[in-house]
Order: sequence, then structure tokens, then C-alpha cells
Amino acid sequence: MKNSDVLIVPKDRSLYFFPAISEMSVCSGKELLTASNDYLRHYLKEFQLIIFLDYGFEPAMAERIRPFTKAKIVLFFWNHFKLEHYRKLNAAQKEPAIDEIYHFDPLEARDLGLKHNSSFYTQSVGEPFHDTDYDIFFGANDNGRREQAMALKDRFESLGLSTFYHILPKRGNEQDGYLPYSDYLKLVKSSKGILEILRSGQYGVTLRTFESLYLQKKLVTANEMLPFYRMYNPRNVFMIGPDLSQLTAFLNIPYQPADQAILDFFEAKNWVNRFIDYDPQLFEEFEYYPELMKHESAL
Repeated sequence: MKNSDVLIVPKDRSLYFFPAISEMSVCSGKELLTASNDYLRHYLKEFQLIIFLDYGFEPAMAERIRPFTKAKIVLFFWNHFKLEHYRKLNAAQKEPAIDEIYHFDPLEARDLGLKHNSSFYTQSVGEPFHDTDYDIFFGANDNGRREQAMALKDRFESLGLSTFYHILPKRGNEQDGYLPYSDYLKLVKSSKGILEILRSGQYGVTLRTFESLYLQKKLVTANEMLPFYRMYNPRNVFMIGPDLSQLTAFLNIPYQPADQAILDFFEAKNWVNRFIDYDPQLFEEFEYYPELMKHESAL
């Protein structure tokens, strides 16, 4: 299968790193839902694989395009499950237009009885900056994280570390203060490290983790499952705890780049191929250690 045979369908084609993906087609679900029959008949005829991402997905989108394509249609859950995701999964499992459903978190996939495929990223977002303006950057929607983020900010600054925070009150790209991902990445690249604050019950590998991995930025996190992933390197990841006294020294140690084989595994074009040539053994080889699967998920 050629990369040009693939269509990825996020909520908005301008979100995250999707503008940097040039090998595959990207189209929003709303565009497909509202397009004319003639447009869909022409646009969809060559695709062999269509991947819907859960954020913004409605089963009606898959139902709408099914008559116009012979492609394999996949729904990929890219978020930790909350009530809205259970509802979406239940509706998707009843929709015959959807061929397969996958989940990014191997523990949650196991407990939900879904297939697993990893998260993904792309080196096309550009090279890291080596000159930095501040020590720790935190950029995120609030989602109940502001209080913890501000408490950590005080602790960081008490150590003499400089911080740059950009917290939005709501979710989505229509709100005031929303930064295009290219502008957001400039802030990431201008920092020594990225602060990651997980939502309650979240343990899967997040976008912040991949930004750290591909842009060679230190990651400051409390994700206790991360050491069970092969991308984990204690030189690059600082686990938040009661004692932050070693954080300054950690940030000043040069980042140790990940093996190219790991970066290649998570590259978008290879992530796509795993929906066609599905090999569960690859995940233990490149994504996580077998010990991860001995843990319970937070479902």
C-alpha cells in the first residue's frame, strides 16, 4: 500500500502536527459529512485505508462515506477513556461501516477488548532549537490541571528555574488564545524541558511525550507507566515526586537522542502501515516492555 492510498480524518486538518504530514491525505470529518455525493465519489475512489480519530468523530461520518469507497475504515481512539468515549465506542461498534476499532493505550485496549496500535508523531515538525529561553514549558487546556500546574510552577521557580506557561480554559481551537501548532512548537523548542500533567486515570503515552522524544526536550512528568515503555530514558525523563532537588541538574544534562528505530516506529507512515499489516509482536519489540501488560489500567 502506498502512503497516497491513506486518508486520515481528524476533527480539524489544522490541528496538532497534521499540516506537517505530506505523504498521506488529511481531511476533517465535517468536510466528509457535508460533501456532495459527486465529490465523495471522486475524492474517495483511490483510498485503501481511511482512519478516523476519535476526537470529533461521529458514526454518521463513516456511514456517509461507505457507499463511495471500498477502503478499510478504521476508528482510532487517541484519548484516555471517559464517559464520552464509552458512548462513542458503543455507537461505533453498532455501525457496520466501521471495519475495525483500535486504541492507543495497550492496557486500555486489552481491557476494552480492542486492537491496539501505538500513538504516532512525525519528524516533519522540524529540528529542535539548541538555544533556549526558559527551563520548563507547559502548554495545555485546563481540564482540571491548572491548580496542579501552578503549584508546580511555584516549586520550579523556588529552585531558580524559569518557566513559560500557556494554559487555555477550554478544549478546542475556536477559543481565544489558541495557538496554531507551529506557534506552540516554537515555545516547546525554546525550552529545556516540557511539563506533562496527566488527567485523572491517564497512563498512556501522550503528545507531550512525543514532543519530548522528537524535539529532544527533557520531559517532566508523573506518568508512572512511562518506565515500562522502550522510549523511556532516565536521562531524558524526570519523574515528579515530593523531592525536586535534582531537577536543575537533570535539566542541565544534555538530552540523549532516542534510537532512530524507535522514532521510525512511531512515525506516521509506519503507524498507518500497522493497520494493514497488523503484527502484535511489534509492540513489545518497539513500543513497550512485556512487564507493562502485568499492570491494571485505570478504566
